[in-house]
Amino acid sequence: MKVSVVYGGTKEERGPSEMNAKEIAAALDRRGYTTTLIDFGKDIVKTLRDAQTGAVFLCVQGKGYGDGTLQGILEHEGIPFTGSCMRAASLINDKILCKLLFDRYNIPTPRWDILGKSEYESGTYSYELRYPFVAKAPTQGGSFGIELIRNAGDVSHIGNIFEFDDPILLEEFIDGRFYTVGMYESSGRIITLPIAEGIDLTPKEPGTEENLIVFSGSCDTIRSELDEDLSEEMEKIALKVFEITGARGVGRVDFMVDRNNRPFVLEINAVPGMCRTSLIPMEAEFAGIEYDDMVEDILKAAL
Repeated sequence: MKVSVVYGGTKEERGPSEMNAKEIAAALDRRGYTTTLIDFGKDIVKTLRDAQTGAVFLCVQGKGYGDGTLQGILEHEGIPFTGSCMRAASLINDKILCKLLFDRYNIPTPRWDILGKSEYESGTYSYELRYPFVAKAPTQGGSFGIELIRNAGDVSHIGNIFEFDDPILLEEFIDGRFYTVGMYESSGRIITLPIAEGIDLTPKEPGTEENLIVFSGSCDTIRSELDEDLSEEMEKIALKVFEITGARGVGRVDFMVDRNNRPFVLEINAVPGMCRTSLIPMEAEFAGIEYDDMVEDILKAAL
């Protein structure tokens, strides 16, 4: 079968997208597939047809790419593709819509609010979330379009987020630890991978090199160090989030766990990083799952 591995993304996400695509293509090549790396552009349909594409392994990320844009084109053209359908991908890529869905289904998530640019610039908005809180661009992934607002003096930093989106999401900061649960489809069932712990997201002192919030990067897989009941609870919540958002194929649900061991869902990612050093492949490796096996299973789920 001829598989087109399509990459591309916003300025911030293009690099990681291309890295994912190259490693995925190499894995599929090793499994005997004929792969073509394709940069998502306006002539994408013709490019896919010229490549005699039988299926697309989707690596595009961000607004205008992996937010349902490419998925919708592929659905219209009848070309199978990995991951979530257009409707689910567009929902998952909007953190505000996800928050509404989490509240509807009683998924534990940090308290939140919406802020429009006109409210912010006019000074009419009342900041009811206690400091510190986080300002997020709803359609951005990774650590792009995010600011930690520690006190009233940091409110001016919120203006940076409107470069990405309007309105934006304001979210309670959870003082605790970051965890992630990866899932992918294999032979018609969802495989839940071992829980991984990310970096410490406790607010640092202003001016230090660690004065950042980063929701990606290196992690240690620590399932054995988590309380068994808490691990099971987080896995159940992650599967519920996967279900209610309509996700399919592959996904990653990110959590914060506070000092009282209460888990809170931050978001779900429908096109997670798939380099060998990304979170999901690292979780899979810990579970004894070969990278090439997982990549091929995700492709087969699309068919």
